[in-house]
Amino acid sequence: MVSEYNGSMPTPRHLMQIVSKRLQIRGFGVADYAVRGGEFYRKMTPLITSGAIRPIETVMEGLEGAPAAFIGLFSGENLGKMLVKLA
Repeated sequence: MVSEYNGSMPTPRHLMQIVSKRLQIRGFGVADYAVRGGEFYRKMTPLITSGAIRPIETVMEGLEGAPAAFIGLFSGENLGKMLVKLA
């Protein structure tokens, strides 16, 4: 979604198929599941600590990479979190 901030409003492709198949599109946010936060942390912490689940990150090196990293956020050039590694 961030990559679309500066563009025109996107519309779903194949809209007629969505209508004819009576599909529903429903968004959600993390806040919808805030009450399950404790359960999430209890289950995920050991998996992350053990390395069974690893975050996906795009890392740019040095302060000189910060502008490109920031611009890349809005053009979808990153995979996962966009980070700038400083020495």
